Amino acid sequence: MANTAFSGEAFRGNLEEFIHEARSSAERLHNEWQAADGVRIFWDALASYVAKGWVCHIHDHLDKEKERLRQWRTAGHPAITTLENLYREAKSAADKGMVAFPGDLERACAESNLQIDRTSREPHYTFQNGFLELDVDTGKHQAHLKDREARLATVPADIGAVIEVVTTEYKRLFGRQFEGEKFLRKLRSNYQAVLKKENLRDGEVLPIRRITHRLGKNEKGFHTDEFLIDLSRLAEEGQLEIDGMRLDLQQTKDTNQGMLLHGVASRGYIGFIVFRKA
Repeated sequence: MANTAFSGEAFRGNLEEFIHEARSSAERLHNEWQAADGVRIFWDALASYVAKGWVCHIHDHLDKEKERLRQWRTAGHPAITTLENLYREAKSAADKGMVAFPGDLERACAESNLQIDRTSREPHYTFQNGFLELDVDTGKHQAHLKDREARLATVPADIGAVIEVVTTEYKRLFGRQFEGEKFLRKLRSNYQAVLKKENLRDGEVLPIRRITHRLGKNEKGFHTDEFLIDLSRLAEEGQLEIDGMRLDLQQTKDTNQGMLLHGVASRGYIGFIVFRKA
């Protein structure tokens, strides 16, 4: 039973004052911690780039932190002179690096077992018969990587960083184990699911993008470019029959809705799929 003789009204005002002070203090300390952590991240990143000799990253990093440097300059921060000298030297080295970039990239790719397509021409480089595309903006010291389905990365154009990102995406796309029957079964089940949802009969033609859209919604970590590589492998190997049904890939002239298969399986843009009795 509650103590009816107790009333908290006499304490409420003081408690609210203490609570307000505690919240204000917590907010102030949190903001101070965030600011301090931001400074730590700034120095850690800069030290990492200097250690690697990534001059494009140093230049880009300091360029993005202009407001921080402006505040430090106004406050007379002791690091300003060092940072300004570092900025100038990094920019000069980055400009020179862009002149040497084609030869440096070729050597680095050879050392990393990455084969540049022979059709590549500076500043546009391709890998795996044009599937991966690397474009270098020498003026901005930036490298842009994309493939037929997505923009993958933009990084300051230091050779080491470029090789890292190309290698990572290359392995993600072409270094995966491929199980043809498993992939074909996944295609079949998603094809059937779309048919059921749209009240269509088995054997109806479906846009390929309707399958990828469903996979994107329902499969964790789904990537359309990985799907495209797997579909290309499936077409190349010719294992197109499952449970008495045969997959047929039909072309389209619509390059936006279609998917251009990779490698020897490429025969125009695939726009539709259908399963029919084998």
